[in-house]
Amino acid sequence: MIDEVKENVIAETAESVPLKKIAPPKKGINPLKKQENLVGWLFCSPIIVGMLVFTALPLILSIISMFYHWTGNSFVTDSKFAGFDNFKTIFAGGYYSEMFGKSLGNTVLFMIQLPIGLILGVFLALAMNRKMLGVQTYRILYYLPSVMSIVAVTIVFQHMFEPGGYINSLFHSNTDWLDSRGGLTFTVNFMMVWKGVGYTSLMYIAGLQSVSTDQLEAARIDGANGWTIFRKITLPALYPITFYLLVTGLMGAVQVFNEPFILAGGYGTDNTAMTAVSFIYYQFGQKRLGVAAVASWVLA
Repeated sequence: MIDEVKENVIAETAESVPLKKIAPPKKGINPLKKQENLVGWLFCSPIIVGMLVFTALPLILSIISMFYHWTGNSFVTDSKFAGFDNFKTIFAGGYYSEMFGKSLGNTVLFMIQLPIGLILGVFLALAMNRKMLGVQTYRILYYLPSVMSIVAVTIVFQHMFEPGGYINSLFHSNTDWLDSRGGLTFTVNFMMVWKGVGYTSLMYIAGLQSVSTDQLEAARIDGANGWTIFRKITLPALYPITFYLLVTGLMGAVQVFNEPFILAGGYGTDNTAMTAVSFIYYQFGQKRLGVAAVASWVLA
């Protein structure tokens, strides 16, 4: 009886007295871990410095220069303050505003090649994703234009489509393809499809390798025809590849500059070859860096 009373008293006392939380022992910094972190930061430092100097700083300067009449001969803040004059030059009408609008329109026209290249890339990938003699050779031949110099390719196409070139000789005509808006638009899009479709088809071939063969066999057993299998199984499996190619293709298409500029030998008659990037370069040449900064942010 006495022992039970003692146990009850001890239990009540233990419940009434709060337990002190024992703090975990402080861990010092592991010297090896610290050394690894230091080495990691040293390896990352060139990229970080490069991003700060060549990306972050130019972005900040471009934002500031939008509000100055900056010619590039001095520091941006030493130039005359412009307020919103550079924005008015781009958006409020006038010569440069019409030129910028035309350059955006030309950029859109030169983007026609993007959906055409994606569609052709899918069908070429389907054709080359089968066991047949010499399939690797075909893949290499289609991919080769993708690694060729864009300047060299453009010069070749320039000679092909000039008035006395191979295309006019083939069709017995004397059309100046590179001097008209329609001819230049067709030439640029045709050349960009020819140059990029090999890379697109190669990416799609890689995507086709991941299509489940079990699903394909099950669909065939269930009586699905080739079009149904392509639409219901193959095409959905290629959505990630298509999205990647579409995003990267758009990024490249809005920045097109070399192709129309070299083909037309400049900005073309009535600025038919001027793109958004060409307009920015033109403003640099005119020492209107504030206007070029506004156009750059519109493009971005």
